[in-house]
Amino acid sequence: MLLKFPQDFPGQQMLKVGNRHFAMLKQRRMAEKRRIFLREHTLIFVLNGYKLLHTDEGTIKVEAGSVFFVRKGFHILSDIVEDGTDFKSLLIYLSDDHISKFLHKYGDQFPAPPQNTAQMVFPLTPSLETFSQQFMQYFSAAPSTLGPLLPLKLFELLLLLLATPQQTAFAGLLQDIAAAPSLDIEWVVRRHLFEPLGLDELAKLSNRSLAAFKRDFQRHFQTSPRKWITTQRLAYAHKLLLNSDKQVAEIGLECGFEHIPHFISLFRQQYGLTPQAFRAKSATI
Repeated sequence: MLLKFPQDFPGQQMLKVGNRHFAMLKQRRMAEKRRIFLREHTLIFVLNGYKLLHTDEGTIKVEAGSVFFVRKGFHILSDIVEDGTDFKSLLIYLSDDHISKFLHKYGDQFPAPPQNTAQMVFPLTPSLETFSQQFMQYFSAAPSTLGPLLPLKLFELLLLLLATPQQTAFAGLLQDIAAAPSLDIEWVVRRHLFEPLGLDELAKLSNRSLAAFKRDFQRHFQTSPRKWITTQRLAYAHKLLLNSDKQVAEIGLECGFEHIPHFISLFRQQYGLTPQAFRAKSATI
């Protein structure tokens, strides 16, 4: 199962204003490797235990008392504790737009060439520790009082990170995010075709707004993204039903459908039979 952040998680504390997620206070038992999708760039304060980031180059260990910046996209992470307590972390989300606004206001003070870094670990300075302690108090505040405040607190957090020894590297990372060009739309969609991603998430991966993603997709494929993606996923499901012994639910998930009843309904609309009935009929021919 692909976990997506930010979103609401039962039993976890969320910091939201309206529909916008600003942060999550996560507390849970140890979790081994999990594949996750970050819709936004994320700063993680590791409060108890340690986190492992598994990459093609190796594994990065982030200890309690560290701050971890991870760019949006797919990652494989583990949450580890060794003393029987819960893993605990504070996740703070940063959108492309917020980073662009920050650089528009403060970028001249931190000149640096763009640096294509996927993640960065910072020591927990006294200023960052004070910030995290104060920020966690907002989880118990009325959301109506936080709307104008939280964007300013995110600016403050970025300024504190730029006051660490990693100033130049982090400034370059922020510049790289702000300068990221729109990616080839066909490459993005085909690479992630069978991931359980919505159009807004594909738009983020392509460095476009949702409106621009839909417009560019229509221009390139001469049809709407939802229709094209659904047709491609159903065609692959059709192939798997004919050429594998996988269960219908397993096929639906493999083709990018998170909700199996919805997959069955779409398949019936496309092929006139449910997946199970289609497979049974094909077996008798």
